[in-house]
Amino acid sequence: MSGQWGPPQLSDTSKRIKSGLCHIAVAVVYPSTLRATPTAKLEEVLSLSHLRFLITSESGQTEWSEATPSEILAALRRTHDSLIKDDIVAKSAIKLQDRIDGIASLWGGQPVICDRLSDILGMHIKKGETVEEREARRTTAAKVASLVLANAMIFQEQLAASGGDGRVDSLRAFDNDPDPVAALRKHWYWIWTKINYVPIFQIGEAILQNIPISHSAITSIRWLMIEAKEICANQSALRHDLMGRIYHWLLSEAKYLGTYYTATSSATLLLKLAFAQKWPTQDFGSPKKLADFVVSDIACGTGTLLMAAAQAITDQFIVARAQSGRTLTEIDLKHLHETLMENVLHGYDVLPSAVHLTASTLGMLAPNVTYRKMNLFVMPLGADRGSLRLGSLDFIANYKVPTQLSLDNSQMEVKHTSVSAEYYAFAEVPKMDLCVMNPPFVRSVGGNLLFGSLADDERAKLQSHLKKLTKRLNASITAGLGSVFLAIADKHLRVGGRIAVILPIAIATGEAWSISRKLLANNYHLEIVIVSHDAERPNFSENTDLSEIMFIAHKLKKNEQPGETIFVNLWHNPRTIYEAMDVAERIRECKPASLDSNIISSAIDSDGRKLAEIISIQACHNEEQWIGVQFAQTWTLRIAMKLDQGKLAVPGKDAVDIALCPLGKLGNLGYDRRDLHDAFTISEHDWSPYAAFWNHDAKKVVSLKQIPNAFLVPRTSAAQGRKLKDSVAVGKSAGRILLAERLWPITHRVMAVGFNEAVLGNTWWALKTELKPEQEKALLLWLNSTPALLMFLTRRVATRSAWMQVKKPAWTAMPVLDIRTLPEETVRLLAEAYDIICEKTLMALAKLDKDPVRAEIDDALSAILMLPDMRTLRQLLSREPGLTGKGLSSKPVQLPLFSDDAQKKRAAIQLKLI
Repeated sequence: MSGQWGPPQLSDTSKRIKSGLCHIAVAVVYPSTLRATPTAKLEEVLSLSHLRFLITSESGQTEWSEATPSEILAALRRTHDSLIKDDIVAKSAIKLQDRIDGIASLWGGQPVICDRLSDILGMHIKKGETVEEREARRTTAAKVASLVLANAMIFQEQLAASGGDGRVDSLRAFDNDPDPVAALRKHWYWIWTKINYVPIFQIGEAILQNIPISHSAITSIRWLMIEAKEICANQSALRHDLMGRIYHWLLSEAKYLGTYYTATSSATLLLKLAFAQKWPTQDFGSPKKLADFVVSDIACGTGTLLMAAAQAITDQFIVARAQSGRTLTEIDLKHLHETLMENVLHGYDVLPSAVHLTASTLGMLAPNVTYRKMNLFVMPLGADRGSLRLGSLDFIANYKVPTQLSLDNSQMEVKHTSVSAEYYAFAEVPKMDLCVMNPPFVRSVGGNLLFGSLADDERAKLQSHLKKLTKRLNASITAGLGSVFLAIADKHLRVGGRIAVILPIAIATGEAWSISRKLLANNYHLEIVIVSHDAERPNFSENTDLSEIMFIAHKLKKNEQPGETIFVNLWHNPRTIYEAMDVAERIRECKPASLDSNIISSAIDSDGRKLAEIISIQACHNEEQWIGVQFAQTWTLRIAMKLDQGKLAVPGKDAVDIALCPLGKLGNLGYDRRDLHDAFTISEHDWSPYAAFWNHDAKKVVSLKQIPNAFLVPRTSAAQGRKLKDSVAVGKSAGRILLAERLWPITHRVMAVGFNEAVLGNTWWALKTELKPEQEKALLLWLNSTPALLMFLTRRVATRSAWMQVKKPAWTAMPVLDIRTLPEETVRLLAEAYDIICEKTLMALAKLDKDPVRAEIDDALSAILMLPDMRTLRQLLSREPGLTGKGLSSKPVQLPLFSDDAQKKRAAIQLKLI
């Protein structure tokens, strides 16, 4: 518009930012002279005109300035880039976290108070608790209690400032109160009993009732009030799960509950991509039709995924109404938020403090809207008076479960007793259209951490109960609770619905996860799989460096066939919500490359940095591994899949047929380390007929040929808590070849080692064959070659960073050179090459491109088997983050991408778009 940009229009710009309608808004004042400009010359005159403009974003507001349209576009790009790089939420979180640490130290010296707080927060005292566990629980309870109070204060201020309910007082009303603890407690009690917001203010009021009455308590409350008011000035931090992020940092109980909470950036990326899929029967622009759309998280934590779902649906709502010409007013948004809270979103968790934060996280999206109900539930966990409660896992057997407490009166039934009222509530999982989850990862092996927050006697009962229930499910407890939660989601998901899940990356290739892969392959179209090859951030959860995976799958209708799966291999895992939105949009715009082409499909950011490579692969069948996640580079994946089919395709060379067979065809693999410990004890000095090669010391195991370094002594009695294993049977599985069970390729140098006698190993699989000695030598040469390393990486289970393991079934099925088909002369030449190389020192596997011995192994195979030179294959593999532990994504030197003419044309196009 011409003239001055008035206060109503500018305030509307700010209001759009605050309401979440957009992240960046620009106000432009056009010169009045444009009114007299002929239409034919308007574009030319406008492109040279100086316009007054102001940019408002979630990070703040600029001053009024003058610039040409192309310069305004450049300013908008800079604002966009600034939002992507500047983590507003992290800055606010760090400041509040420091304040919370100070408050917790004031309360920490009063153990009785901390015990009361931990009980209120659902962090119950465990029987047989160690001193370290007790101190950790008390410290965490004090910190989380402080966070809950800060959260309730912020929500109170939001309610007072939004004008949604004039009965709620601002925090400023308590600034001069001599006892703000008592005053706030009284006001919060009134809010949750007379208005609503039970999950937010009821627990806060209970905490205020139990904090120590002292000068330090009053001081700490005043500190929190100051921080709360400052945070309320930063609306974007509140809309993007500020409190949830701090909670993730504070909750040391995570290691006992097996819970690592979803990063906000990961949640944003996952849900943006989930709603970018086709939902042909759903009108997201109609609150009335959305009322039947159900999104559930049955392990919701602080509600990060539900919040991201709400924001993604809001984006869909805005787009749908704009495209169809429907209104987009404050009333329309109010109806949307009412529908989201009362009908769409459902959350379940075992911790009251986590569910409290879920309620406030969702409420913070529209604090001016009052809801009649929220579908959030605290699920009971434990054994009490013969009743066994598994939290959300109780949904294995039932759609409706009695809960520990209800979060709003619409979900309650009341039973009167002679003393007081007793409330019985039921949590129900409706049929879901979308299930979002980042479930607990704990497993029944490696320390047996299932229900680890409970006393040993309770744990045993619950584990036994869970084992019985899971017999009805397509799930494996060995894989962990994630497998069980996935099966529960499938049980309650509508046909045509979707799951959007974060799980350990082991689901892609792990043996224990085969049941889950089969469930998905037989009932779903696995649409998108996202994995991070970012060496600094292989995870999608907070406070963990475990490698994780995200995927979106659509539940098939009867006779519906699954389509191809898009694998997104991230080179850069976004750190902020703005980055995540940017990455999601760039991924959505990319056309995935096909496996058979030579094209690379990449998502590139505005600085020219590669964010991801994207490829489409045919749907997996039954228990097939998701090989598409194993490599950051599309070229590596293509070569690996061809080699799996018996074709060696060195980059830049024609593919060559090569005779391969599963390793299991050449011999049998022996027992695992647990069986060895059940049958033997280890000795470095006492002789026995059972030779052993113990451990995998990268500094000592530097060549292909090795000698035993220990003996195994048969047990005469079982180890504590274990059954005695037959040492004779285990001893018979010894072999002259040992295969690595797990590797850290940054230091480890070999994948297989050879001996002159049969041995057993604790970190190795013994391979017992009927092959001749020369054939075994030829096989050992192959097993340490670059093609063998490629196959090893294809079938590995990544754990964290470059740590990897290959279990017995994966080794058994691994394609290797079929020694049996080779002429005797060829075998003899390979054996001679082995004899020459076997005692030479290799470099670490990650340095294969610089290792002269590795090159010598490859050159011998190439010369004897008439294979191409593998130098370029070594160069390609040496770039893989999964091998090196180093990332690939870096910002290149900035060079101009367009000529001056091209820049002008691009600016004109962008101006038309705006």
